[in-house]
Amino acid sequence: MSNSFWRFRCLSIAALLASIAMSSGEIVAAGVPDELQQRQVQLSTALKNVRAAVVGVSDGMGVGSGVIVSADGIVLTASHVVTSPNRRSRNEPATITMADGREFAATVLGKDRDSDAAVLRINELPGDKSGFPFAEMGRTSESKVGEYCFAMGHPGGYRREREAPLRVGRVLSIGNRTLVSDCAILLGDSGGPLFDMNGKVIGIHSMITSLIIENRHVSIDSFHRDWDRLLAGDRWGHLRSTDNDLVESGFFGVHLKWQDFVPEVASVLPNTPADKAGLKKGDILLTLEHRKIADRLDLSTTLDLLEEEQTIDVGILRDGNETTIALVTGDDAADVERIDDEDALQREAHHAEDPDREQEIMDQLSENRKIGSFEKRSAHEMSLFSEAVKPNQNSVVSIRDGGLLMCLGTVISSDGYILTKASELHGAIDPEVILPSGRRFKAQELATDYAFDLMLLKVQATDLQPVSLEVQRTSDVGDLAVLQDSKGAALMPTVISVKAHSMEGAKKAFMGIRMEEDSNGVRILHVLPGGAAQRNGMKQGDVIMSLNSRAVDHPTTLAQAIGAFKPGDKISVRFMREDKIRTIDILLTSKFVNEDTMLPLYRDQQFEGQFASTHAGGFPKVLQIDADVYPRQVGGPLLGLNGKALGIVIARADRFPAFAIPADAVATVFEQLKIEAKNNANP
Repeated sequence: MSNSFWRFRCLSIAALLASIAMSSGEIVAAGVPDELQQRQVQLSTALKNVRAAVVGVSDGMGVGSGVIVSADGIVLTASHVVTSPNRRSRNEPATITMADGREFAATVLGKDRDSDAAVLRINELPGDKSGFPFAEMGRTSESKVGEYCFAMGHPGGYRREREAPLRVGRVLSIGNRTLVSDCAILLGDSGGPLFDMNGKVIGIHSMITSLIIENRHVSIDSFHRDWDRLLAGDRWGHLRSTDNDLVESGFFGVHLKWQDFVPEVASVLPNTPADKAGLKKGDILLTLEHRKIADRLDLSTTLDLLEEEQTIDVGILRDGNETTIALVTGDDAADVERIDDEDALQREAHHAEDPDREQEIMDQLSENRKIGSFEKRSAHEMSLFSEAVKPNQNSVVSIRDGGLLMCLGTVISSDGYILTKASELHGAIDPEVILPSGRRFKAQELATDYAFDLMLLKVQATDLQPVSLEVQRTSDVGDLAVLQDSKGAALMPTVISVKAHSMEGAKKAFMGIRMEEDSNGVRILHVLPGGAAQRNGMKQGDVIMSLNSRAVDHPTTLAQAIGAFKPGDKISVRFMREDKIRTIDILLTSKFVNEDTMLPLYRDQQFEGQFASTHAGGFPKVLQIDADVYPRQVGGPLLGLNGKALGIVIARADRFPAFAIPADAVATVFEQLKIEAKNNANP
């Protein structure tokens, strides 16, 4: 092609970027790298084209997600979404729910359970015979590790009042039947699509682990490979959800060390097929039978599909050179001598547990975890946001108590006003505000908005750098954004997943306790920070006897009684403490706990406040984002590419999602809290 063509093309792209920036209210700041600007353009365009093709899927027994890939109603989903134990007949019925809530009857066609793939057909076209919105199927084989992608689906099942949340990430590993990304998915997302940045389907959501970077998707190539069989209604294989240990058995014979989804031979077990084939410590497994390996489960599935005494080609990387060796599989039931050259103490643990895996899980669950080179949080990716965070690099503060980090805060005015997450400061004795420069101030707590969980602090300073709140433009789904750390640097990238909305819990009254039945009423087991009970001095061990003179004798009775009220209502509580009966009036709050937590790690009371925020719901107005932020990292600003604050990061609710109070609500709450603080100072 001629040089003039390329000059024209580059000018056209530049003009497109400029027009989008201006039409969206200057959504990018000067100096933001073209790579990031182009990513924003690609995402916005692709999202617009495919969002209507993302659907809810139900077989009558459970719910999941799917994606329409043809105008005549062919739907892709995961096989486990439409594989109920009691439904094994051909032509199984299912229901497809469109983005606008319309429902269509569908028929389950084929299932490749080895890959967790399934195909459905919607039984009839829409009434106007116009056909269905659909997304184009891509090719996983054309994708590369490190490329950006985005996920959609219906976590927890389809909800008419909530669009399919968007999540953005990168491809971390590609195998024969599996693709792994760091696009956070949840239960109910299963069967939903993973798109490349051109809006082509490259994967179907399958399984997750506790680790935020382990999101497994069925490779779209699995569908291409067996397309005719799937359309014909063939069903084969079985779903595997755990590692079968075949690689460490007499069937293969190595112990592997995984790093960034790459399996390296840590030791070769004596007298096994691997030993006889000549595999060595330090070899990196690349392929089995010329098929790439995505992760542990992909490897175990691939091995499980092989026969005993089958000759296979094993592709390896040895001393920087790729080569292939022949290996004859053995007997998985054969006894093998297990060794570990690095640590003999681990010999007995190899089969029952993988110490490396246990340590990896613990490291990955830490907020200071090591970031992989291909993650969306890699050093290079975060450097792209340096211009976006620069205007506010001194506008985020850390709030500590006795040296312990409680949370972050956002500077709202130059004369010392700071907003932060109120419930994270519960129990603080002498909170201290620390600026990125290291300057320290005693924090004065002025007022709190309990619905938004925002606390107004004041420090004695007149030269602070406030954030610039983006109150003139509404954040759109698909807008890229970034969080800051306590030094004002880029902490993690994110995206607006769901537009600003009022959460369901905002309309439900809540007392803020965990409870159990007692012979005299209902005993308080735990008082939640920021709840009505805590704000009015109720304590663990108190026994509630009645509400508004209505006796309560069971937690269910108490919950039903509270449910008859609204947030802000005043109720009279009669309770017993240490054999003394007391009566107080309390104002009920909104229901701020996350009732939809789907993973045990985020709802286990043993870890309360460690992985998910205690106050994680009930916000009157909130943006949903996909950041895997820890509770101690909330309270800082959410920044757009133009360097303006789209809001304040307020909570993490589950593996996904997190939430931010939008800028216009922040501005309103700030003014209201200043008035309240003034009134409190001058009663």
